[in-house]
Amino acid sequence: MRRPTKADLMPWLARALSSTGARNPRRCIYSARARVRGETDLVLAFVNPRDPFGLPLLQALAQLQKRFMVRFQLHTVWQLDEEMYPEPELWRLWAQQDATRISTLYNLDPPDRPTLPSQNEFLTAVVRLLEAEQADDGLLSAARTMSDLWGKNGHNASDTEFSEHQQQTLAENEQKLRRLGHYQGSMTYYLGEWFWGVDRLDHLERSLIAQGLNRGDSVDIVFNRTRTGVGCTSAGLPEDHPASDIPLEVFFSIRSPYSYLGLERAITLARNWNIPLRLRPVLPMLMRGQSVPDAKKWYIFHDTKREALKLGIPYGFVADPLGPGVERCYALFEYARSLGREVDYMRTYARAVNAEGIRSETDEGLRIIVERAGLDWQNAKALLADQSWREWAEDNRKAMYDCGLWGVPSFRYGPVSCWGQDRLWLIDDEIKKSGDESGAPSW
Repeated sequence: MRRPTKADLMPWLARALSSTGARNPRRCIYSARARVRGETDLVLAFVNPRDPFGLPLLQALAQLQKRFMVRFQLHTVWQLDEEMYPEPELWRLWAQQDATRISTLYNLDPPDRPTLPSQNEFLTAVVRLLEAEQADDGLLSAARTMSDLWGKNGHNASDTEFSEHQQQTLAENEQKLRRLGHYQGSMTYYLGEWFWGVDRLDHLERSLIAQGLNRGDSVDIVFNRTRTGVGCTSAGLPEDHPASDIPLEVFFSIRSPYSYLGLERAITLARNWNIPLRLRPVLPMLMRGQSVPDAKKWYIFHDTKREALKLGIPYGFVADPLGPGVERCYALFEYARSLGREVDYMRTYARAVNAEGIRSETDEGLRIIVERAGLDWQNAKALLADQSWREWAEDNRKAMYDCGLWGVPSFRYGPVSCWGQDRLWLIDDEIKKSGDESGAPSW
């Protein structure tokens, strides 16, 4: 009998780590530890003034403080790990635009200044945020600082240098951020879990409710609009409507867990709106020469599981297709498209490697995927050596960059493009607009 290899065991390890049987005891341990320390009401908030998502986050946390018996402990950080931001200039432009979008969605003050803050403005903000860490109204003070920094008018700043004590505090905060397992600002941490920006505060709300910290009887979840969309009804576009010919383009990587969630949701959105779906696969970051550090990988893995549970999408039995699995997947894409089955093929493939532990780099695993997608295995097998897909994969990457985006999943519908399955509500809104407010489906 052949001894199991590391590749054989990895899907089972991923399944075990993401299972309810592993998650629940882990949460119980963190909860028990917090009770012993008197910290069941303590949430850590890490804010970097160079990250505009910190402004809506702090305002949202101030709202949570009114609804929950909770203490927020602020930690100012300053470093931006370039390894975590493979395209820093594109990230800066996108971050301010996207933070403005999420602020508008939740009626918060947007970071809408027309230019980026100067270095002196950033340094002045750091000093003010460090002072807010010690203030009784620290959350509100920090929010005012970020509003002054990123608001429309900005604020005056003079030459600033950190004192030795301030440098030490920043170093300790950044060390704590890394020790607890993360790498960026605009994060909250509670009972062993990380929550990014406003987008993941619905999970924090559920945790606080589970601990009995809500004020009054209300158990409503407020920060969940990115999941439900805005103003959804039940009607799609008529077949003869001009907007029904505009495709929803999906830039995705077969290796990306978020792409898997985004593909599932985009398929449903396109079907309910009665619009065409155009899949535009790109190579994974690691196969494009960009790095994905371990801290980022683990956060994405656990966050995808959390989001998948919320959305009712299976995930966790992961057989990473990096390398040969990706290449074999893309080699058969044109074959599937020639038969009008490219969506079924990619969806089947994504489910197989993200939720079923099927190793697509093997003929045995790939045959299962191909035949489930309604394709002929013998025809497909003859195409696996074809390398022509590399040209269109690069064309897709360039088209994604032309949108000002560099990561997957990204989406484009008409003039609107966005990054992340959390932003499909923007596509939903644009389809409504294109359809002359003809109504929206539930998705």
